[in-house]
Amino acid sequence: MSVGRSVLRRWTERPASRMEGKLFVVFLFLIILPIGLITYIAALRYTSTIESNTVAYVSQISSKMMGKLDDYVNDMKKISIIPSYLNEIQSGLVMSNRHYANAGESGSAGEAGGNQVKLQITRKVERSIYFMNNIKEGTSNVYLFDLYGNPYYVIKSGGKRSDLQQYYAGWREMASAAQGKPVLVSTQEIAVLPGSNQFMFTVVRDIIDKSYRSIGTIAVDANIAVIENIVTDLDDTTHGSTFIFDDNGKVIYDSEKKYLARNMASNEAFVKAKGGEGSFHLDVNGKPHLAVYKRSEQTGWLMLITVPEEQLMREAVQTRNYTFAAAAGVTSFALVISLILIYALTRPLRSIVSLMKRVQTGRLDVAFPVRRRDEAGMIGLAFNRMMARIKQLIEDIYRIEKRKKEIELESLQHQINPHFIYNTLETIRMTAVLHNDTEVGEMVQLLGQQLRYSIHAGSEIVPAELEWEHLRAYIRLLNYRYGERFVLELPEDPAVGGIRVMKLLFQPIVENAVNHGFDETKQLLRICIGYRREGSDHCFSVKDDGAGMDEAALHRLRQMLEAPEPLGNGERGIGLRNVNDRLKLRYGMSYGLAVESEEGRGTVVAIRFPAIEAKLNESGGMDDA
Repeated sequence: MSVGRSVLRRWTERPASRMEGKLFVVFLFLIILPIGLITYIAALRYTSTIESNTVAYVSQISSKMMGKLDDYVNDMKKISIIPSYLNEIQSGLVMSNRHYANAGESGSAGEAGGNQVKLQITRKVERSIYFMNNIKEGTSNVYLFDLYGNPYYVIKSGGKRSDLQQYYAGWREMASAAQGKPVLVSTQEIAVLPGSNQFMFTVVRDIIDKSYRSIGTIAVDANIAVIENIVTDLDDTTHGSTFIFDDNGKVIYDSEKKYLARNMASNEAFVKAKGGEGSFHLDVNGKPHLAVYKRSEQTGWLMLITVPEEQLMREAVQTRNYTFAAAAGVTSFALVISLILIYALTRPLRSIVSLMKRVQTGRLDVAFPVRRRDEAGMIGLAFNRMMARIKQLIEDIYRIEKRKKEIELESLQHQINPHFIYNTLETIRMTAVLHNDTEVGEMVQLLGQQLRYSIHAGSEIVPAELEWEHLRAYIRLLNYRYGERFVLELPEDPAVGGIRVMKLLFQPIVENAVNHGFDETKQLLRICIGYRREGSDHCFSVKDDGAGMDEAALHRLRQMLEAPEPLGNGERGIGLRNVNDRLKLRYGMSYGLAVESEEGRGTVVAIRFPAIEAKLNESGGMDDA
């Protein structure tokens, strides 16, 4: 399954495969496979149905044929029991036995008196034989034998066996072994007239008198024409051949009369015919045949019918060919419709691809003509909105870059020969130290530290602790000037000092609080820096208890912070504007400053930036803040 998914993924991701080709292959599989599979299954099902119906029909017919044959054999068996109930036959056979017994003892069988007795016996017995010969249509002859093998019969139009005595010994042995029960003898080839042979099957039985003593033997012959009359209609219907075997594999009957009276116990068809009934496939002279067999429960004979599959499946083949032709026509029509649909589906996509290629060359003044509100139209609308958004983003990027350059120019304007300023301040500090003015020296040193931290190039991201040191130095300078009137409160948690923040993030805000929040009527201005974590954001606050602002001043300050371009250099809150722009340029428009103030109660400036900073380092990687 994983191999199939991998092949499918590789095929769908092939850049060289156009969508038209992929869709055509998909439609090809969706059309040809189902129709082909349905057609194939239908053909198999139809063939199987024909075969099963043929087997059922032939089995039903063979059962009826076997039933008729069983009835005929039963009638022959009934004929064979008649001598046991006719006094005339029994008395005649008793006379025959007595006569030949006496003749054997006295040796006078050829005398005139003996001939007279033989003629009397023959007339007495033959009257009943004539009656039995005409009971069942199809029986050839009825033969009666006394205990000494002397035959009695009435010749019918078909003639009699010319070699009767050679069969008597076998018949007598079988009849005696059966002890009065009928014995069915398989087909034998016999000579009836000189140069004329016939095939007969026979029922023999021991004749028992009322004292349950054997007095002779009866044999009832039947020509296989009887069987032929039964199965001829079956062969005409199936266009096949019919075989009847006895228990030992001897052929009782076959339609072609090639194997009559032969033993075919080793034949493949006879070996495969196991059980009472069934069917199997068989090759006959290199051609496939369907064999259906039925075994008689009464006689044990096996009727086997072979049907040529070519004949059997002729209509099935025609139907299959018609089905395949219809399936090919439907498939061709469906493929034509598929090609039309593929072209209709891919044409808008090709148009969009063409527009995208024009965009790649730098032309942004393109638009997809939306004609319908289908999926292609929705893609076109999305493409048009995307192009409008791209134009807007380009304009925003242009404006942001322009603002960044302005900030960089402002920064460069403030970096006026820093080494000259550092050296001058150091000279002033040394002069103050030489004149024992330590306060001035310390103020100059603090100012130098402020300038170095503000102007010196280096990392744009620093630990908050460095910002705290810068703020402490700045407040000390202010207190030297104003006399300990400013108090700075920083977060007590040492972990906050380890947070990496943007350089000079807090000093402009504190400076803005000093410049605009200091109230001359108060002795102290307390500035408190707080911190809290909100989700994935750092939130700092710079709060003072100074003069605050009225609603109008607060509104103007917020407008200045939100304006896309600076409103002027003389406005209040230039430092706040600078910090806010830097935050937004660095972290995105959702971050920056928020100002809350109330006149007479001070001002709170909230600072928000992400806890994980994405900053391009010198190697082009990302720094984690």
